Amino acid sequence: METVKTVSCPWNLDTYFGRWMYYSWITNPKLNFVTSSMIEEAKLIRFSYLNGSISNDMTDTRLLYEHQIYENAIHPHTNEVQNIFGRLSFMPIGKAFLVAVLLTQLTYGISVLAATVTSTLAAFHIERFLLSKICHPILYRFVPLITFAGGSFINVPIMRHQEIIEGVRIYDCNKEKVGYSKFAGLKGIGETIVTRIVMLAPGVVLIHYLENVLDNKSCWFRKNKWAHFPFKSIGFGIILIGMLPTACAIFPQFSSIQLCTLKRFDKEAYNQVTEKSTEHTDTLYFNKGL
Repeated sequence: METVKTVSCPWNLDTYFGRWMYYSWITNPKLNFVTSSMIEEAKLIRFSYLNGSISNDMTDTRLLYEHQIYENAIHPHTNEVQNIFGRLSFMPIGKAFLVAVLLTQLTYGISVLAATVTSTLAAFHIERFLLSKICHPILYRFVPLITFAGGSFINVPIMRHQEIIEGVRIYDCNKEKVGYSKFAGLKGIGETIVTRIVMLAPGVVLIHYLENVLDNKSCWFRKNKWAHFPFKSIGFGIILIGMLPTACAIFPQFSSIQLCTLKRFDKEAYNQVTEKSTEHTDTLYFNKGL
């Protein structure tokens, strides 16, 4: 009988290190350069693999590479190809540009370039408060971080409001769908907010600090304002390449929630689970999102 090649994630996703390696793998900046034909080929190979019809001369190394392309470019729920701006591998580039724009806005007041209204308003009010009430240079360096944290607290729930209204799919230990939970949706949103703040914090604080140091130490940097934007973009992008997997690995992608918690905070979801099966599981799982 012909054997079928198998491939699986080479890291244990139940551990922080395993998740860190996995997210480093699927956020590799090189994946931004894969072509549409390469993505379609990865989809076909995955389809063949799942149906047990993959060629026997396909190596595990090749399967793993195609799996890497698929994980990066294909939406996990809709199975549609995401445009490059929506892929994890593009996040360091996109976030670097966004942060540079907002940090420039904080420094020079170019509000028209602010990427989000919430972040701009938060930056304006926090900056005024620190300058008028505290006036401490060390605390002032944390203005950008507080700005982005405030933006995340507002933007993430808005972007994922359907999870609050309708809930997210919850699964039992056998990965069988047993219902929808609004409380699980809130938990996933909360974990996502924490992830994004941790992801941004080192780069935002460090780049803002280094910019102040260069302003004080280098006459050339202080006079040539045009150099500030590329400095912040490139610097933050480099830091974010490491911080992206570091932050994403904090929580398992499939987060857990106890059945007793649903009984207390989400009666509707609890009833769905108990009606679905007579063999109840104490722990349920859901995709927390990113």
